[in-house]
Amino acid sequence: MLDTPAHPQLAFALDFADKLIKLAAVLLGGLWTYWNYRKSRTYEQKLELEVVGTVFTRGDLFGDVKLTVKNIGNTQHNVEHEDTFCELSVIREDLSEQSVQLFDVFTEEDSLEPGESMEDALYWSVPAPVDSIVWVKLTLLVVSNGVQWSSTDLIRMGVSPSP
Repeated sequence: MLDTPAHPQLAFALDFADKLIKLAAVLLGGLWTYWNYRKSRTYEQKLELEVVGTVFTRGDLFGDVKLTVKNIGNTQHNVEHEDTFCELSVIREDLSEQSVQLFDVFTEEDSLEPGESMEDALYWSVPAPVDSIVWVKLTLLVVSNGVQWSSTDLIRMGVSPSP
């Protein structure tokens, strides 16, 4: 009498629930392992660069730019100041590119811990004539632990086409 289950479907339901929970645990463990693998890959980008700014004209061409570098990896990054800079270039109507100025950036701090970011601000001007400038190009170059990270942004100027 002890070998007979209390309800005929209870043993099946408990066995099914047991197998379902084990399957869910294996799938979650696999997803967790894959997530950690992707997060710590050696050749994935670990620094995130951002360039945000405003450009305006009042006779000369003026701009203010906020530069941000964020460590999105799991290791510390040391910024090599002598190779880290932001280049300001202008592209004219004839598509010629002229480098205007190089700025030393991120000179205050040396290292970035995981999840940490550092910011810098630039204020610049390009003397007249600015009528032929079609694009303003900002290239941020950060060197960390011998690896070069770069981000280039182009800003379209409001220029009417030539007749």
